Amino acid sequence: MVNTNRRKWVLGLSAAAAAAVALPYALSQRARRSSHAAHADADADASPADAAPPSAPAPFRQPLRIPGAAGLLAETHLSAPLVLAATEAAFPIFDGAPTRIWHYAHAASAGLGINPLLRIDRGKELDVSLDNRLGEDTTIHWHGLSVDEANDGSGLHPVAPGAGKRYRFRVADRAGLYWYHAHPHGRTGAQLQHGLAGLLRVDDDEERALAASLALPWGVRDLPLMISDKQVNADNAIVYRQGADDWIGNRLLVNWTPEPFLDVLQALYRFRIANVANARMLRLAFEHRGQSLPFHLIGSDGGLLARPWTVEDVFLAPAQRIDVLVDFSTVAAGERVLLRSLEYLAMENEDESGAFAPDPMGEHPGAAAMGEAFDLMQFCIAGCSDTTPKPAKRPPAKLPERLSDLAPPPDTTGWSVRPIRLSMNQEGSWFINDWNMHSVGHEPMFRIKRGSREVWEIRNNMTSMPHPIHVHGFRFRVVSRSISPPDIRGRAVAPKGLNPQDTGWNDTVVIWPGEIVRIAIDFAQELSGTHRYMIHCHNLEHEDMGMMVAFAVTD
Repeated sequence: MVNTNRRKWVLGLSAAAAAAVALPYALSQRARRSSHAAHADADADASPADAAPPSAPAPFRQPLRIPGAAGLLAETHLSAPLVLAATEAAFPIFDGAPTRIWHYAHAASAGLGINPLLRIDRGKELDVSLDNRLGEDTTIHWHGLSVDEANDGSGLHPVAPGAGKRYRFRVADRAGLYWYHAHPHGRTGAQLQHGLAGLLRVDDDEERALAASLALPWGVRDLPLMISDKQVNADNAIVYRQGADDWIGNRLLVNWTPEPFLDVLQALYRFRIANVANARMLRLAFEHRGQSLPFHLIGSDGGLLARPWTVEDVFLAPAQRIDVLVDFSTVAAGERVLLRSLEYLAMENEDESGAFAPDPMGEHPGAAAMGEAFDLMQFCIAGCSDTTPKPAKRPPAKLPERLSDLAPPPDTTGWSVRPIRLSMNQEGSWFINDWNMHSVGHEPMFRIKRGSREVWEIRNNMTSMPHPIHVHGFRFRVVSRSISPPDIRGRAVAPKGLNPQDTGWNDTVVIWPGEIVRIAIDFAQELSGTHRYMIHCHNLEHEDMGMMVAFAVTD
């Protein structure tokens, strides 16, 4: 049963009240970046299964897991057909007992590859077969890739326990960091929280040209950072409550590593970052001695931007990816830099006057609340120990002024405009244009003629919360933001309110409460017949509550 108590609180807050608190809060954040949020104590009334873990170990003492030949995050080139088995096994993640993880496994030359980092070139054929060894339906959704309905891996085509499914298609998308994950209707949140997700790197000539100019060796100074949070109990078991709201965890993981550190040179590094958490929004920043270390945003969901943008922090919602360059040459040898999620106004727009409403954090003992600051990992610059030899400092890197041939957002004059409204009813259920998957099933909310071009005007109610909206099967360009919260409006770098992330191709876009975002989609496909796709919130608990609808593309 869906827990709607928390969502009912939203209905008591007016738009004027939310606007009144947004501006002073946003302006206060840059002065508070060095404050560290303490984790709350365990709820005394929590059930044994939900009990908080023992005291957290000393921070940043685990080497960051880097893609290797086997194990978690094994690197696998898709040069031949591959079989991924959806299964379950225990792995040493935290101190103490091993943790059971649902995962995709394949036989690698050096052993089992677990949730492998898959690599493929643009234009090559992806040929992956799923063998479902779980006790429930599952799928593989190829998040961000342009595919037909049968290969999308949504809940429209579940794979039953003991059954299999072959996904086979040509990768037409430009280079970038994509990902794959389970997507069964009603159980996506549970399956991702337990581990069913991995990264997918696509390469092309444009990416290879940039890599050659930067000369950053992959796996050394060019690294993926897959960020997630898990609710973990005292026995190191991952806990999930079906039907709960906005599942956030008490343990933070980067590349499946808790409290990780990475030894780096005084040099330029590239990090390809993915937020694969169920619900937690991140506001990422690199900090040195409590001060922001500016970095360069060079890519978004759909690959390289046209030019680099110098930023101090970036919002990263569940499902979104960014590509960044960080120059550690400005930091003295022996110093440390933190990757943090800074404080931000969560804008969940809850009526806090309801003293008798249940505390939503009771479901997540020990977890930092949404919008609180926390540390993710530490970078140790050129050896943090007095006994460690200090490598030579590298000269500051010169970034290319042009990263790719990405065109500006299209001129959408004359395009059809389709209104999309995000809302909630009196019972606390989420809707897209008053449709909810639990009531309408797989019936397409609308049909689009193949080859047409549309602007989707997505409007979020003020009595709401930020929704990361994901479109299956098609990438899009953000063309405008309006009525944005002050901290979002203040990030605009291009006309019509676009922030740096908005200037690239994307498959997921955050719509803040009260905001209107327009996205442009070209529905050209080399397909025929009717193909159904999903639009949904990538807060996975919202998706499983039915904040997801189908649309169809037809001849």
